[in-house]
Amino acid sequence: MNLAQPTSPPAGGAELGQIAIAGLMFFVVFLPLAVFVLRERAGKRTAAGRLADWAAGLSGLPRWAALPMFLAGLSGLSALIGVYWDVPIHMELGRDEGPLANPSHYPIYFGLMGIFASGVLSAGLAKGKLPARTFPLGPHWRVPMGSVQMMATGLVGVAGFPLDDVWHRLFGQDVTEWGPTHVLMIGGGIGVVIGLQLLLAEARQVGASGPLVRLLGPLLAGAWMMGASAFLMEFDLGVPQFPMLAQVVLVGLIGGWTLLYGRLAWGPGGTLIVLAVFLVTRALFAIIPAVDDLHVASLLPYVAEAVVIEVVALLAGRAGAHRLALLAGIGAGTVGMLGEWAFSQWLMPNPWPAAHLPLFLGFGVFASIAGCLIGAWQYQQAESIAAPEGPEPRTPERRVRHVAGLAGALGAVALMAVVVVPQDPPAGLTAEVALSESTTGLPVSAPHGGGEPRWVHATVTISDPALASDALWLNGFSWQGGDFFSKPLEQVGEGVYRTAEPLPVYGAWKSGFRLHTPNRMLALAPVYAPDDPAANAPAIEAVSGPRPFMSEIEFLQRERKSETPAVLWTVAYVVVGLIFGGMWVLFGWLYTAGAGVRPTRARSTV
Repeated sequence: MNLAQPTSPPAGGAELGQIAIAGLMFFVVFLPLAVFVLRERAGKRTAAGRLADWAAGLSGLPRWAALPMFLAGLSGLSALIGVYWDVPIHMELGRDEGPLANPSHYPIYFGLMGIFASGVLSAGLAKGKLPARTFPLGPHWRVPMGSVQMMATGLVGVAGFPLDDVWHRLFGQDVTEWGPTHVLMIGGGIGVVIGLQLLLAEARQVGASGPLVRLLGPLLAGAWMMGASAFLMEFDLGVPQFPMLAQVVLVGLIGGWTLLYGRLAWGPGGTLIVLAVFLVTRALFAIIPAVDDLHVASLLPYVAEAVVIEVVALLAGRAGAHRLALLAGIGAGTVGMLGEWAFSQWLMPNPWPAAHLPLFLGFGVFASIAGCLIGAWQYQQAESIAAPEGPEPRTPERRVRHVAGLAGALGAVALMAVVVVPQDPPAGLTAEVALSESTTGLPVSAPHGGGEPRWVHATVTISDPALASDALWLNGFSWQGGDFFSKPLEQVGEGVYRTAEPLPVYGAWKSGFRLHTPNRMLALAPVYAPDDPAANAPAIEAVSGPRPFMSEIEFLQRERKSETPAVLWTVAYVVVGLIFGGMWVLFGWLYTAGAGVRPTRARSTV
């Protein structure tokens, strides 16, 4: 593979021709879908309608759930296969020539379109016996609440593509998984699982039953774990651009939420089903990167948390969901996080340091409790929606449920707000670098960018030894030159360190020293970077001497446009934040509305 060229690739938006082609692909998918919806709503027989009826008979689900679930599942797998392929490409080869020049973008794009299409398909098939509480799309068209959630999240994911191009034009490239518009695409794509869980509850309300219907409870919880864990990919690959505490909090939130939901939905052994879905799909996502000779993402397996939640649920007996959520969260955040710490020593490119374990456990407990409270609330809402016997009474227990769920959601938001934003290095923090030539280099999987190969070792003296001695990581780091290397520096004296393996300082490589401390400081002392005219980034020559530590984002995202007005950055972040936040508000409202007071009979339409 050779996506990057010796010349500097574009650092802004895509060429208009590529945008036109992407738009054409969108219409090729959605014009036939629009024709299907019009014919289906007019009462005419369609091939998709017949396929939906066949899937309904096979699965025990209604037609508006069976086929859309299958399509959403395949589309979600396609999108995630693309994501797990895309991030290593950018790690090793840098930015693209354009969106259509990167093969990983195709499964992502078509996967996101398929996810949106599955929601539209569900709405178009919404005839016959429907849930008692539906959403009106017109005077004579009502659809399940799950269909609305699927369409909304799918639309957010698809909209992320054109918004991404606008973002690049305004602010330059941001080669990070957690770029704002990238979060929209990934979050919208994986958020469809919440819609599928709601759709399953509505299907049960109208009489869906059978082994597959029951098994879908923990299977969908596993799909939610699989999708949400994509946000951990940069940590799994060894190139995180956010503090390590963000990884700890995400592991606690995702594990608590999905594992408890699966345990409540299935009973004993439910956590194991959730875990099996996650582990099998992660093996699937590793195939293309491995075949393409790219880095393969490792993983924290959630095994310890699964065992703890399973044991706590067995010991708690008939404890209520809220009490179980608190007990499971405490157990998963302590014993479970200790297990994840142990796994990190074996599996993570940047293991969790033992010296900071109390900090990780503190945040892990609160994150796990928040995740378990959200999972318990979602499960209770789903069960209320699925109940066929009539309206749910407004009991004190129901009010407690909502309070607990709100506490979990607010706790998750607060924790992420605290741990995600990195701190800049203090003024005057420097690294005195002494370079020496290395006679040998490391194997490079896909060399590109030209240049005479040059590899160097470095002795590094940190101006503040205390910061380095307390670091979460202090690594020699090189990327985007055809491979990716990251290795902890070896201490040879107080504040003095030496590279454990040589650094490449030629061609398209970008090399430096990464320093991350517990106060969320992410700093980098650059050693080498090429001249990048398209990004207006000058060359950094590999010579001995003092190097000031800079904010990591200044080096890792050299393509960002520094001249863009601050007010435009603010407006853009607010807009993206409102879209992403609105998706989660819709999730809460749809589940609450679906579980609210309703008539004793399900609605029937023709």
